[in-house]
Amino acid sequence: MTDHDISGIYAITDPKLLTTEAALLDAVDTALAEGVRIIQYRDKLATNDQKLERAKAIHQLCKTYNALSIINDSVDLMMASGSDGVHLGQTDGASDLSHLTLSRNKILGVTCHDDLELARIAERFGASYAAFGRFYPSKTKPQAKPAQIDRLIEAKQHLSIPIVAIGGINAHNMSPLINAGADAIAIIDALFGQSDIQQAANTLVTTFNQFSTSVSD
Repeated sequence: MTDHDISGIYAITDPKLLTTEAALLDAVDTALAEGVRIIQYRDKLATNDQKLERAKAIHQLCKTYNALSIINDSVDLMMASGSDGVHLGQTDGASDLSHLTLSRNKILGVTCHDDLELARIAERFGASYAAFGRFYPSKTKPQAKPAQIDRLIEAKQHLSIPIVAIGGINAHNMSPLINAGADAIAIIDALFGQSDIQQAANTLVTTFNQFSTSVSD
């Protein structure tokens, strides 16, 4: 739906790791300062008022760093907060996406797990990117359906929208995903679950840039 650049380290917040608003905003600010390009605000625990306040604050931080702010699973919160886009984690393909109306400057991301056909449907209905995974064991969603790295290769051949890889990814295991075609790497625990978020963000961004440069060469 938009020409925004979906690439680099894509950080997803987790209220179980960032338990207060102060901790959340400090962690997001730190990650952005180290070069994280996208922040997805995901929070199933806060009240609606808290979510709106936090989403607005994250969006302002992202604007400061020329990064992108995404809201998890709520078009209403995206619109109210002014965020750059929304990520739909659970869809039934055309039946869900056909009812979704977003302005052309808003980002629409769709979780496709290991389903290339769902990704193709999502692209047809205006998705800005398709997310595949989990690729490795995940602390955040241990029961999530696994995806095969070969799916990224197929997706790169059949889709014209960017591809995001998610699920148990860290600085040590992201290179095969980048080599297979991932444009962005979604990170949760390997960033926000670390005692030194600044160092974790720096390592993740540096590693991504190193491997993405070698792929482009």
